[in-house]
Order: sequence, then C-alpha cells, then structure tokens
Amino acid sequence: MKKNFKLGAAALLFTGLFTSSAFAQGARIISAGSTVTELLFALGAEKEVVAVDLTSRHYLDGREIPVLGYHRQLSAEGLLALSPTHLVGSPEMGPESTLNLLKSAKVDVQKLPTGTSIEDFNQRVDSVASITGTEVKGAEIKADVAKKIEMLNASAPEKRPSVMFMMMSDGHPLTVAGDETTVNTVIELAGGMNPAAKETTSYKPLSTESIVEMQPEYILVSERTLSQVGGIEGMVKQQPLLSATPAFKNDNIIPISGYAILGGFGLASLDLATDLNKRIVAGE
Repeated sequence: MKKNFKLGAAALLFTGLFTSSAFAQGARIISAGSTVTELLFALGAEKEVVAVDLTSRHYLDGREIPVLGYHRQLSAEGLLALSPTHLVGSPEMGPESTLNLLKSAKVDVQKLPTGTSIEDFNQRVDSVASITGTEVKGAEIKADVAKKIEMLNASAPEKRPSVMFMMMSDGHPLTVAGDETTVNTVIELAGGMNPAAKETTSYKPLSTESIVEMQPEYILVSERTLSQVGGIEGMVKQQPLLSATPAFKNDNIIPISGYAILGGFGLASLDLATDLNKRIVAGE
C-alpha cells in the first residue's frame, strides 16, 4: 500500500509539473507591480512578459518590453491589445472596471500580496513561480535569500544603532517610516533599530523635534528626495534642527534607491539590507 501511494504521489507531482510547464510556455504576462516584475526576471520568465507598468521600468535594463502606465490606472484597451493570458500585480492595481473587463475576456487576473516580511516574499515567489512553471528556480531563490539572511543575522552588531528613513519636500512636514514598512524590515535585517517603529506604523508625518529626540545615528533618504532638496545641505536648510542628530553630526546620511523599498520586500530590498549592514558594521 505504501509503495503504491508513493508511486501515485510521484505521478501526480509529475503531472502537475508538466501541466504547469506546458501552460507557462504559452503564457503572455502583463506585470503591474515592481516586485512582481523583479521576480519574473529573476525566475528567467522574461520571455513570457509582454508588458510592465511604470513602477517596473527600472528593471527593464534595455529589454524591449512595452511600459503601459501606472498600475493604479491601467487601460483595458491597451492591455487587451497585447492578447495577455495573465495580468499579475499588486493589490493596488486597477481600476476595478479594467480588471473586470480583462476577466470577462478570460484573462487570469491575480493580485499578489506586497507585504513587508520574508514570509510575504516567499509567498510571492511561490505564486509567480507557479504561474511561469519555474518552481525549481523559485525554490533556489528562496534558499539563496534564506542563506543571505542567515549571514546578515550572523554579522549583526552587538549594539544595534538607531536608523530612520524619512521623506521630505519643501513646505511639508517630515514623513518617517514606522513599523510594517519594507524599509523597517530592511533596517532590522541590516542590524539596526528603527525608533519610529515604536511610535507608528506605515508612513506618518513626524515633527523635527520628535525626530531629534529619537537621536537617530543613521538617516536613510531616497536618492530622488536628496536630489530634489539640494543634497545634505538642502536638508539642513529646510530642517535646521536635524543637524542636532548623531546622523548629521557623524555624516551618516545614507541615500538609497527608492525602488528597493517599493511594492513590498523583494530582492532589491535584501541587497539594500546587505549594503546597509556593511555600512553599520564598518562604523562600529
């Protein structure tokens, strides 16, 4: 009985893999989410990708794949013209009227969780790998990520420095990243501690005085923001009190790619955590 069960299970597994692979070969996927696109390319399924949204364009790297617009404002006409079999993206993609039209046209529409945790990332890998028939490669990616996280844990500093991520624009209050954000996960993996995570979740405005009281030793800011405000000098000009933080006093203002924290925790997020960990360890 046990032997027959093993044979039956093996047959089912083979059939499932064959069906998935055969289906994936004819797939025409529109990706409407940066971390989905990132995974499609990492899984080696770029030949199945017929278009991406604006948040994914930085992953194209010379690939001649159409960019169809913002993932929250997709046009049914433009998408259907590409004869897609799948539209895969974030929970924010839409509008619903466009998604309903695609479903009526028998397009498989899948909203994958963005999420800020490693568990969310693994779930996204499994979902995209299943769609593309690349389960083996997906398992390799998850194993590689787990190994890199182990290495980060092993190199974590004894004393975790305080690290904050902030956004700023002229005439608006500073916005910081709290708990349940991708950048908070990055900070924790890098061996840092985000003081704003104790105060808030998501991205919330916070007074400069409150930030100074938290005494961040490192401040992360997007490269785009830093460019827009005129560099570190521009930051101090807009918010003079920031100069009283250890981060400014010790020249620990770190520009980061905004794409690495967009659309949930992804492979670029892990690369950012690794780079930040090196910076923190070097500064011990």
